[in-house]
Amino acid sequence: MKGSGMDDAVSAALSYFDSVDPALAADARLGWDALVAVSAPAGPTQHSVQTFLWVHLRHLAEGPDRGVEIARALGELLERLGRIGYAEIARSAVTEDLVRTADDAVWLQRYRAATEQSGIGAVDTELVTWQDLPTGTERSIVEKIGETLEVATIAGEFEPSKPGGRPLGVDALATRRRGVTDAVLTSDRGRNEAEAVLLEQLLDHRIELWSSYSEPRAELYLGLRDALHDAAQPMYGCVRRLESFIGCIGDGVPLTDSGYLPNDVVARIASTVFPPAERPLTVGRELDTEKVLTLRRLLMRVRLLRRSAGRVVPTARTRRLSSDGLWRVLTAGIVGTEYHPDAIAAEVVLARMIVGHDAADVEATADDLARLLRAEGWTHAGAEPAAEHAAPLARALVTELGALGAFELPQSAPVSTPESLGALATDEGKRLAAAVLRHRLLHTRYPSV
Repeated sequence: MKGSGMDDAVSAALSYFDSVDPALAADARLGWDALVAVSAPAGPTQHSVQTFLWVHLRHLAEGPDRGVEIARALGELLERLGRIGYAEIARSAVTEDLVRTADDAVWLQRYRAATEQSGIGAVDTELVTWQDLPTGTERSIVEKIGETLEVATIAGEFEPSKPGGRPLGVDALATRRRGVTDAVLTSDRGRNEAEAVLLEQLLDHRIELWSSYSEPRAELYLGLRDALHDAAQPMYGCVRRLESFIGCIGDGVPLTDSGYLPNDVVARIASTVFPPAERPLTVGRELDTEKVLTLRRLLMRVRLLRRSAGRVVPTARTRRLSSDGLWRVLTAGIVGTEYHPDAIAAEVVLARMIVGHDAADVEATADDLARLLRAEGWTHAGAEPAAEHAAPLARALVTELGALGAFELPQSAPVSTPESLGALATDEGKRLAAAVLRHRLLHTRYPSV
């Protein structure tokens, strides 16, 4: 829509408006200039039209009434330029509602719904969760995805495969849009000078975004970039361990009256799941066999096992998961995407593992964690967090990772726990830690948004 031809068309339309309604012309010019400012060099797209009208116009205009006037004037201009679909968006009830919504939380909810309903918003997928108001590199990527979805819509890719066929349902449409989004993110066509696809460019952007949040967080990410990029490829040692555990559960195992696995099942798991160097010294009740209990609770927390009628059984999706799928479930669920002290503690542990520090050095880990929590405004019982407050937050994750086999074991000690002998990550442990941290970077919404 840009270039001398479009510039001439815009100028001609504005000149006409100026001759019949100078106020309309002024509002149309203001709306057009602001729209171009948030559009790609090639010109406005449906995505940039929606972004300007639904996001920026609330703050650009002096009050909601002026915002609606500018939107309607822009609609008149777009219609005169032959962009009827864009004009309808500008004059729609959805646009007026979003411009007039004063409460930010209510606006955000309505904006998300409107964007999803439009069919060209970048949708969340297994690869990424988008920021509500993307900036920089992320904004450019979202624009590319929006353009691709718009072209796909025009080309009929979201229409029934047969003429006159039944329209696609909501779930089918969402699946196709996620497929388009992931294809854009991983396509060779999006590579930059460093030969990175858009997804890896987005990861770099998220590292920079989060590094700007506090100085300790910037220090946390130093030296991690290559490992985070490499973690796109899974390693399967911990996956095999979980598959073996699930295999011991089979179709289900009855729990004891106190809610634990029977002793014979605990013994079978201990001898089957863990290699000889990691097997517990004594095996009896599940409550006293920490590694078995830890893995069982982890599998339940990431919804691979569940309780049903006094039994532990695999969930429905567990039976359908490939090894790659199990890796994705583990790396997504072991810490999750909440911005919370427990998850921040996990980030510190994971980062220390990747760079080769002893994750079981609770004092050093707690010092790093307390400094990060203080810098980002967290408190403990109304006071600034200290190392003694932060230490317990890291221990549970170290225990879980130890049960997954993420740490090296000294040759002189056939049986050990990470807490007693130190916790230096194996190569696979470093990859697992990097994959979990990568997932958090790509799926956690920045806390200031």
